[in-house]
Amino acid sequence: MSLTAALNTALMGLSTIQAQTGVASGNIANAQNPNYARKMVQLTTPAAGGDPMAAVVAAIVRAAAPDVLQDYYGATADYGRLSTSADQARRLAEVLGIDITDGGQTPLESRLTSFEDAVKRLEATPEDTTLKALVVQRGQELAKEVNRLAGQRTTLQNLAQDDIRLGVDTLNDATKGIAALNAKIVSLKATGMPTGDLEDLRDAEVAKIAGLVGVRTVMADNGSMSLYTDAGVQLVGVTAQNFSYDTNTGTISNGTGGDVTGGFDQGSLRASLDYLNGSAAALASSDGNVGAMEKFFNQLDSMARNIADVVNAAYGSNLFNYTAGNAAATLEIDGSFTADPTTLDATRMGDVQQAMRNTTLTAAQINPAGEPNGLSTANVNIFGLVSGVMAYHARQVFDNEAARDTAENLQASVEQKFRNLTGVNVDDELAQLTVLQNNYAALAQVMNAIREMFDEIISIGR
Repeated sequence: MSLTAALNTALMGLSTIQAQTGVASGNIANAQNPNYARKMVQLTTPAAGGDPMAAVVAAIVRAAAPDVLQDYYGATADYGRLSTSADQARRLAEVLGIDITDGGQTPLESRLTSFEDAVKRLEATPEDTTLKALVVQRGQELAKEVNRLAGQRTTLQNLAQDDIRLGVDTLNDATKGIAALNAKIVSLKATGMPTGDLEDLRDAEVAKIAGLVGVRTVMADNGSMSLYTDAGVQLVGVTAQNFSYDTNTGTISNGTGGDVTGGFDQGSLRASLDYLNGSAAALASSDGNVGAMEKFFNQLDSMARNIADVVNAAYGSNLFNYTAGNAAATLEIDGSFTADPTTLDATRMGDVQQAMRNTTLTAAQINPAGEPNGLSTANVNIFGLVSGVMAYHARQVFDNEAARDTAENLQASVEQKFRNLTGVNVDDELAQLTVLQNNYAALAQVMNAIREMFDEIISIGR
C-alpha cells in the first residue's frame, strides 16, 4: 500500500470514529429519555485496487423490536380504556357520596334513615305537632337529595363528552404529526441521511394514539408508516384522517363523514363511548362499564320509585310526588314531600314505618324490564335497595381500579422489556467510547508515522 493510500485509509478511519463517537455521545445524552431508541452505526469496508480500506459508515440506524413495540401499544390501549373506566366509576361513586375508604352512610342513605327515624318518633307521640313538622322536613330533605342526584345527569354527560372531544382533538393532532414526520423521514431516507430521531418522535405520537384507540402499524420501504385502529379504521395513510365527534348522535366520523365509532374498539375513547351508550344492547350488557351512566340513573329511578311506592301505599295517599321516566333531567320523586303537618295522619305513620322495613321488593320492581339498571338485588326492603346501589358502585370502583392497576403493571412490564431491547445502556456506551478513544489514538500514531516518512522522503530529495 502506498503512503498516500495509507494516509487516506487513516483519514477515513478517523472520520468513522468521529461518527461513532457522536452516536455514542448522543446515546448517553438521551439515556433517560423514554422516547429515545439507541442509535447504532453500521459499517462497511470498501476496497481500492484490491486492497481493503478503513471501515466507513454505511448507515446510522436505531435499535428496534417491532413485535414488542406492538405489544406495548396493545398494553397502552388496555390501560387507557381501564384507567378511563376507573375514573368514570369513581365519578359516579362521588356523586352518590360513597366514601370508598370508610364505608360510611351516603347522603341518600342518611336522608332515608332520618326520615324513618322521624316517622318512628311521630308514631310514638302522635299528638306532637313538632314531630309532624319534622316528618315533613325529613321527607322534603329526602326528596331534595334524590332530585340533587337527578340533576347531575347533564354534568356527568358533559364531562364524558368533553373527555371524548379532547381525545378526538388529541387523535387529530397526533395523526397530523405522524403524517408530517412521514414526509420528513421519506425525504431524508431518499438522500441517505439518518432518520432515527424522527422515527423516535413518530413512535411517541403513535403511543399517544394507542392509549386513545389502540393501533396497528404498517411500514413501507420508503420509511413511511400507515396507521390503523385494531378494528381496521385508517388513521394515517398518504395523509392523516381528521375525525369529529357529534354529541347529538354520540358518534365519531372520519373526514368523509363515515361513522367509525365501532372501529374504535380499544383505548380511552372506547371507555367513554361505552359509558355514554344508552342503547338497549348497552343496558342489557353484564359489563357495568357499558351503559354505565344510563344504568346509574335507572338505579336512581328504581330507588326513588320504590321509596315513593312503599311510603305512599302504606300511608294511603301520595306523600311523595312521583313522575315516571328519566328522559328529562329530573327524577321520580319530583321535588317535594307533599304532606301538610297540620293534617298529617300520625296514626298511619306506624304503617309507613312498618312498610319501609317489611315490604320486600321483587327483582322486577328493582330492575324493571323497560328500565334495566344492572342490579341483581332482590327480596330486600327499600333500605336494602339503596344499600345495594351503593355497594354496586363501590364494587365498580374497586373492580375497575384493580383492573386498571393490573393493566398499568403489564404496560410497565412490556415497556421495560422494550427499553431493555432498544434503550441505552450507559456502561456499554462508555465502554464503546473507550474503545473508540484507543482506536483514535492508534490512528493518530499511524498518521504521525506517515508524516515522518513523508518528511524523510522530502529530506532525501533536497
